[in-house]
Amino acid sequence: MNTRNESSCPIGWQIASDQCVRIVISPANLKHAKKVCHHEGGELMDTSVTLLLEDVMDLLKNLHENGLYEPTFHVGGMGQALNRTEDGNYKIITINPSSHFPFICSLNKMARRSLLFQQKLLPVGAPKISLTGQSEIYFHPRQDADYIALPCTVQGSPKPTVAWYKNDVEVLSPSMSNVSYLLSGGNLLVPASSTLAYSSFHCTAKNFLGEVRSPPILLKPSFIDAFRPHRLDVYSLATGGAKLDCDAPAHQPSELVG
Repeated sequence: MNTRNESSCPIGWQIASDQCVRIVISPANLKHAKKVCHHEGGELMDTSVTLLLEDVMDLLKNLHENGLYEPTFHVGGMGQALNRTEDGNYKIITINPSSHFPFICSLNKMARRSLLFQQKLLPVGAPKISLTGQSEIYFHPRQDADYIALPCTVQGSPKPTVAWYKNDVEVLSPSMSNVSYLLSGGNLLVPASSTLAYSSFHCTAKNFLGEVRSPPILLKPSFIDAFRPHRLDVYSLATGGAKLDCDAPAHQPSELVG
């Protein structure tokens, strides 16, 4: 195996330390998370590998800066999870294995080599989907005809046909129509309706050389509740002055603003 392959990851995975990881946003309990990782050729991330853990924490911090606000992720070990702290770091906590959270899969060197080798065997012209990096999209529910654009950029020869799935059920393809959705150059336009909140969408690209599936995109409604009509009591500090807490109402995305 050459040096290039040793430092690269299969499509849909990203490098972390000397392993490849995939951060899966769709929530699952521990049993299902393990099943998904195994199906992809990996396993839940081993937190005992210090360099891997540090790199994954850096990945999560970058994702948070780009709008991923999920605080907790299933990892390897019975009932273990990575949880974001108030200072922006991550620590290992214990959770109920039946709780549904996003999770982190990892590939060891042998699994990575196997998947890279399989991808090298794909014939020229086999369909490919360009990864957008968007695992979730926030939207404001509206009553009018506003749409949310879900990207699906495909390559292949002959040109692949694109189909879209909502919660793993096909909703639109060239051979079927759906008045609720529009197809624009492979991209799916869905109405900004509250009924689609927390729905998961993915696309597939298919030609006679094969079929590929995109990572899922989770739709999340953005909202902000009203502030309290009256501020909480304010107490003087022993050192002088007083501390005023924001006491922000529930809101999503939930990013703190000074």
